[in-house]
Amino acid sequence: MDNVDDMQPQTAEVGRGAAQSPRTLPWNPAHGGPRTLDEAIQIARRNSITISEDVFFIVADDLVPPDAYALWCVVQAHGSMRWENFYARGRIPVKIRQAVLESDEAIVAVFAHETYEIEGLRKLFEHREAIPGAEIIRLIRTGIRGNLHDQAWDYADLLVAALREEAR
Repeated sequence: MDNVDDMQPQTAEVGRGAAQSPRTLPWNPAHGGPRTLDEAIQIARRNSITISEDVFFIVADDLVPPDAYALWCVVQAHGSMRWENFYARGRIPVKIRQAVLESDEAIVAVFAHETYEIEGLRKLFEHREAIPGAEIIRLIRTGIRGNLHDQAWDYADLLVAALREEAR
């Protein structure tokens, strides 16, 4: 991957680390209106989401595919990836839609999902110098039961359920 900002449609040849298909929809709107990005990060951390120092979130609607809430990577099936390929300017950028900031539940769901995927791949790269792009795509592609993407939504759903229970 030459540039994490390259936007390409998901096909058999390309995979995206993108937040899609949440099972906790619809998300309730935030009381008091949309949050700032700094407030969203605080909400995520208060809800047990660990954001590594090398990960940063930015609002970039124009870089997130229309069928997703966030995007942190684009992976080509041919060739292999190294962990450092996910970095831009020394950190891993996670692009989110402005709409995510309109709901504390959306913040928890999307931030949990993306960080879960990133940390899951980080663990794999601790034991491997490079991973084939096709293997990464199988891990992060939507619609594959039990893969990393699906597990990330399970984790996100648990955190949203806990947030909803706390609000009762």
